[in-house]
Amino acid sequence: RNLFDRPRLKCVVNDPENITGPNRLVLLSEKFLDPSGADLPEPLRKKLEEESALPLVLHNVHLDYSYFTAEYVLKELLPAGMEVPGSFETIGHIAHLNLRDEVLPYKALVGRVILDKNSPRIQTVLNKVGTIENTFRVPEFEVLAGRASLETEVRQHGAIFKLDFGLVYWNSRLEKEHERLVTKYLTPTGTPLESGVSSTPSLVVCDMMAGIGPFAISAARAGCRVYANDLNPNSTKYLAINAKANKVASQVDVFTMDARGFVRHLLGGKATSGVEGVISHPNAPVMFSHVVMNLPATAVEFLDVFKGMFCSSAWSEATLPVIHCYLFARTAETSEDIVKRAEGHLGGRIGEPEVHLVRDVAPNKHMYCLSFKLLPEVAFATSMNNKNSSLKEDHSENASDAKRLKTSE
Repeated sequence: RNLFDRPRLKCVVNDPENITGPNRLVLLSEKFLDPSGADLPEPLRKKLEEESALPLVLHNVHLDYSYFTAEYVLKELLPAGMEVPGSFETIGHIAHLNLRDEVLPYKALVGRVILDKNSPRIQTVLNKVGTIENTFRVPEFEVLAGRASLETEVRQHGAIFKLDFGLVYWNSRLEKEHERLVTKYLTPTGTPLESGVSSTPSLVVCDMMAGIGPFAISAARAGCRVYANDLNPNSTKYLAINAKANKVASQVDVFTMDARGFVRHLLGGKATSGVEGVISHPNAPVMFSHVVMNLPATAVEFLDVFKGMFCSSAWSEATLPVIHCYLFARTAETSEDIVKRAEGHLGGRIGEPEVHLVRDVAPNKHMYCLSFKLLPEVAFATSMNNKNSSLKEDHSENASDAKRLKTSE
């Protein structure tokens, strides 16, 4: 308590009057400023009086801008009482901020300080502008400091992901979810994601909204055959680049289609019958084991594409897929509410549902992953127009559904 105590600074230093000599200075706390030692605690003062060879001297420690943290500097420079922007998402060399309105007049200052204090790791500081309203769900940004290029590289569990953050969607906060889903469901032999590609792919994955490939590439590295699709051509451009960079290009087929058309394309047969612009895949029906739907804002609305689209004769010896649908829900919504909402869009019951909380997006907004087995009564339904034909309205059926529901967080 009596010694000089500052992070990254020593309390024993060379004597500045004889820098190469044998003497050292033991720095006391900066609260002691009287050179006579009158303000020292009595036990310490008596000890120094006994040791006549230990005189008290004044010593200056110079602390400049380079020493202080970004949080400290901003707290000193921003108006008193203003909340200091302390955290940001890192995407390669990019720092991504979401500044509050009150901080916007000082955004250039905030960007400069964050860049200074995190260089060379951070080379660009961005702030998100407005809400996400475009078709491809890509935010708009303004560069607050640093270089303008938003093309960068991210590494997750041994995989490389190249992207242009201004053209595609990426969320570093989903890294654990990428690992969870692939490890739990898409790893045929329990092989760790870092170990690379299995030589005998045994699972087939349909990734409907693949983005640049966080699930698709990881699943391919774990040994899966992946059919990966995204509507954004910039996303599929980087998806193909990433498949090649991670040496799984032979296991990942890339498509740039509407998600419903993509599923119809893979299933072929009656799924493409009468649908303009959609033709069957050369290997249709593609017998996929899992479906990933990672577009939480709207993915649940695409569940209707699975009802009645499967040919019972073609799939008679195959297992119907497990579907992993990401969605947002309010705090008041229960797991049963989430399942019921999904069943409404699917147009039938879902089998063995598991609701997993991925992360809290806002105080009243949460991201979930709903995983379930597609049931034959839905997949092979003969009527695709009556969405509610397979839903049970009586309370006894709802009670039964609640018992079969598993919830994990």
